[in-house]
Amino acid sequence: MKIKPVYVIVAVLVVAGSVLAYSAFTSIIPYLTVSQVAGNDRYIDKEVQILATVANGSLDLKEDGSLLFDITDGHATIEVTYSEIQPQSFKEGQEIVAIGKLTSPYHVNATQLLVKCPSKYE
Repeated sequence: MKIKPVYVIVAVLVVAGSVLAYSAFTSIIPYLTVSQVAGNDRYIDKEVQILATVANGSLDLKEDGSLLFDITDGHATIEVTYSEIQPQSFKEGQEIVAIGKLTSPYHVNATQLLVKCPSKYE
């Protein structure tokens, strides 16, 4: 019995599609809350995306230009260090997503800050 080239091509495409789908779903970093991350050693040295609010009274601009602040979800707090350019609408009480590596159970070195845009309809 001879295998038709069409079957080989279809099989290769199915395998390639499965590999691409698997790699796409395993590299997704879910949004976490501060309570899920704070004090949890499971996330240390891993990339995290934490959805939180910048804690009031916590913003501190260091001499080297880095930004140090706390994020909270109302139940737990994590300290964040961010060394890139501060987003334009970044302020205390702002809802953000901090993306970076958890270096200790209560500290994140952020590489990105995503700031919720203010709405004129709120």
